[in-house]
Amino acid sequence: MERLYECIQPFGIDQWGACRFSELPPLLDVRSKAWIPPNAKSVLLFLFGYYTEAFPNRNISRYAVPDDYHSILRPLLAEIAASCARRFPEEGFLPFIDSSPIDEVAAAAHAGLGEVGMNGLLLNPVYGSYCFIGEIVTTLPLEIPPPEPLYLCTRCGACRAACPTGALAQDRFVRERCRSEITQKKGGLTLWEQEQIRKGGFVWGCDRCTEACPVNRNAAKSRVAGFYRNPIPVVDAQNVASLCKTKAYGWRGKNILLRNLHILSGETEDVV
Repeated sequence: MERLYECIQPFGIDQWGACRFSELPPLLDVRSKAWIPPNAKSVLLFLFGYYTEAFPNRNISRYAVPDDYHSILRPLLAEIAASCARRFPEEGFLPFIDSSPIDEVAAAAHAGLGEVGMNGLLLNPVYGSYCFIGEIVTTLPLEIPPPEPLYLCTRCGACRAACPTGALAQDRFVRERCRSEITQKKGGLTLWEQEQIRKGGFVWGCDRCTEACPVNRNAAKSRVAGFYRNPIPVVDAQNVASLCKTKAYGWRGKNILLRNLHILSGETEDVV
């Protein structure tokens, strides 16, 4: 681990850890498992705090205010993987950011980077849940000591109480009731779903459970310089097309956001 630390330390990442690939939960079916090498031995997990300034008039989730985190973090993880590969030329190092079939929250918790909160998000002692998780899957076997348990979630229920739709129910995430999921949903929306967008006031996402979490009150500011460039907290009909080229919500396409803008304006017909 010491030689690995020497590869990673120059990049200024303060929150990272490792776990054995064999000890992770089953891979997710929603993403291709072919990308994972059959001889994977370890996973390196990295946390990147994101831009958390609370613009009073924003109509999108905090994480989506800066430019697309994929475009910011993917090159950084690729550099880290290349640094590790130079030190361990016989081994493979594959970087991922929101694209691998690994359950990233479970893996990060297993690597000692935090605890899974009642809302299903990773709680980290430095960034709370205001962080992105990246990983590097490697064929390098590592001697990894068991992580120290982190007791960050007090089970206070603030996140559950703050959820306006009951999506956080009995420690189970009901995806179809989540306002964030509804803003991203393709196709026509039910009248109830349209009403949730209107009540939420967001064209993309929902931050109710994260803002209610007491662990997030003292979350540290991001150390990623790219997250401080070009923050745009408000999406409207005039800027949505250009923003979709550089922001995290662009993958869904501008028509979904235009539909949500129409709903927020009091219209009910779908624009898809």
